[in-house]
Amino acid sequence: MTLSTRLILLAFVMPVIYSGAARSADDWALCGAGVQVPARPALDEAEPDPEAIYLSADDADASEEGVSKLTGNAQVSQGARQLQADELVYSASDEIMDARGDVRYWDDGVFIAGTGARADFAQNVITMKPVDRYVLEAEHGHGSAAEITIPDDARLTAHELTYTTCDPGRADWRIIADRVEFDRIEHTGTAHDTWLEFMGHRVFYLPWISFPLSDRRKTGFLTPTFGVDDSTGVDITTPYYFNLAPNYDATLGARTMSDRGVQAQGEFRFLSRSFGSGRTAGEYMPSDSKYDDDRAAFNLEHRHRWTDRLSTDTRFEWVSDAEYFQDLGAGLSQTSRTHLPRRLDANYRGDGWSALLRLEDFQTVDRTLPKKDRPYASLPQVRMQTDVPERDRTLHLGAVADVTHFDRRSSTTGLRAHLEPSISYPVHTGGAFAVPKATLHLTGYNLDRTADDPSDFGDDSPSRVLPSFSLDGGAFFERPITVRDRSLTHTIEPRLFYLLVPFERHDDIPNFDSSLSSFSFAQLFRENRFNGVDRIGDANQLTVALTSRMLDEGGDELARASIGQIHYFRDRRVNLGFGDEKETVSSSDVVAELDGRLARTWRLRAELQYDTRDDRTERNTLNLRHQPNRRSVVNLAYRLVRDTGLAGDIEQADLSFAWPLGPSWRSVGRWRYALNEDRNSTLEAFAGLEYESCCWGLRAVGRRFLTRGLGRDDDRYSNGFFLQFELKGLTGGGASTEAFLARSIPGYENEF
Repeated sequence: MTLSTRLILLAFVMPVIYSGAARSADDWALCGAGVQVPARPALDEAEPDPEAIYLSADDADASEEGVSKLTGNAQVSQGARQLQADELVYSASDEIMDARGDVRYWDDGVFIAGTGARADFAQNVITMKPVDRYVLEAEHGHGSAAEITIPDDARLTAHELTYTTCDPGRADWRIIADRVEFDRIEHTGTAHDTWLEFMGHRVFYLPWISFPLSDRRKTGFLTPTFGVDDSTGVDITTPYYFNLAPNYDATLGARTMSDRGVQAQGEFRFLSRSFGSGRTAGEYMPSDSKYDDDRAAFNLEHRHRWTDRLSTDTRFEWVSDAEYFQDLGAGLSQTSRTHLPRRLDANYRGDGWSALLRLEDFQTVDRTLPKKDRPYASLPQVRMQTDVPERDRTLHLGAVADVTHFDRRSSTTGLRAHLEPSISYPVHTGGAFAVPKATLHLTGYNLDRTADDPSDFGDDSPSRVLPSFSLDGGAFFERPITVRDRSLTHTIEPRLFYLLVPFERHDDIPNFDSSLSSFSFAQLFRENRFNGVDRIGDANQLTVALTSRMLDEGGDELARASIGQIHYFRDRRVNLGFGDEKETVSSSDVVAELDGRLARTWRLRAELQYDTRDDRTERNTLNLRHQPNRRSVVNLAYRLVRDTGLAGDIEQADLSFAWPLGPSWRSVGRWRYALNEDRNSTLEAFAGLEYESCCWGLRAVGRRFLTRGLGRDDDRYSNGFFLQFELKGLTGGGASTEAFLARSIPGYENEF
């Protein structure tokens, strides 16, 4: 082995062999027969006294000095502890027993075999030496030792020991230690003067290590993440976990990047009855060598239910610079973030009503965004609404009240008060329903305008009173059918939704938080085509829709198909801007949805928005998943969105998979590709292999993703390689690669 190879192993292995979580029984599925423990000899006593000491043998000889010699199936037991030998010699004067020959010892979950043992009943200590074999059943651990001392039921101390969780005869890894203490109360093993041996080669030495004996959390180093990236170079993160208490813990880490420097990382998590649950995390890098400045990030999340009625939810995010996620982030989802939220919500739930107090602001990460495209801060927002269940054939009264102060630099700001009372009369029968509803929108403003505001400057306190009416109705028809000898229920559910909202000019009303909703099947039944209340869309329209379902005998939905369209009886004049730009089409695009299981292992979900006037698809998504078992999944997705603004049309294909190549090997990968004619490019691609044996696992992933540009000359890609290694029962699985794969491959399940 070359010196450079040893240095790489040193950098990677050293933090690995500290503590983590041990495995549950299901995690040893790839093991063979495993460690076999001989059955205990049967006891003569049907209900033995757990404090008494029982001796038995084929032959016994006692001397006048009080020394007894037992031979032939000689055994001694006390409670769960049981020892068997070819010969037992017991001295009553000092309460010491020597065992010789084929010596075997059993306790709860422990088996030890050797050629000699001494039991000191006065001190309650058993010492066996030499030990040919020992087994810790629950931990799948076994090995040999020069000597093992058992001071009580919960502890073992071994000298010149080997330890592994691999199958006997296939010790791919093991530790060789001068001394090891096994604490079965704290579920911890502590080894001194230790070598780690892998595939027959000693790869690392440590004067002291600690490892888990159960799946309990334990303080110590976790498995590091290792990678190579264009932006960071060789990238190694070594986390140290602090199990501070059952309800809170912390993790500190050092992320070493060869091209940038060292970044300190920290996370604190808590779960408290008196203070709720949450996490706080931070990163700090002094003097990034590429960026030539200090860099940092901070995140805070906190949720707490103070009383049965009052709860709070806090979220705060901050980064030091606009390039932070692009240079140091984990992928496309982070590099594309433009705004970071800072929000405090206080929620109160009364009897039939609820209230919200919100303070919200944003950090704009991309400072190239025009000010008019940056979100407003809500400082504060107070919202109250009724929360009374509807009852059949009974007048239902509802109301929403909202008062918000909007703030944004160099923009029109001000206070908005909105009141929205409503009255409805729901009627339901076994096969149909009808819900007429009338709503009144009352909105008032107190504004501080700027000179570049395009609205009418004449009134700083505009107001609006706008009624609306809707009628929602539908029917349910069902019939039993049989498919492949399976009894199913097929439904047909037509639905009509009429909406009437008069037009009112809004040239003097600013737009603080309104946006146009994405057109979808659910949008067909909304009372306002805009999000927010600064814009209330005028309407005289009828939605015609149809849904069909396939249900099993238990009523669970196997498949659902829906289609619908809005028919307009007049032009729409309200828009997001100012002025009277009309929408004159007489009907909306047709929208359709399909969701269902094609077979036991196949599932299809599709959405379609089709423009019947121009005879073209405006939006189309298709997701097909094949998942025959927990280890195998293939996802195929297609997405088309027309006219998205500066980005133009978006057309993408996405293939992701995790597929076994045998009992121990599994391939993983993803390819996300832009199909636009003038922008063909790979947005993200990665491929990797996972290997898992009985007692260790390895995961390697190579990745390339777009961080800037989109198929043009300004494309900027980041390339990386990530490696994760685990010794089962000795290390803890690192979360970074696992979380990345679970996020990128729908249906992915971790193997180790």
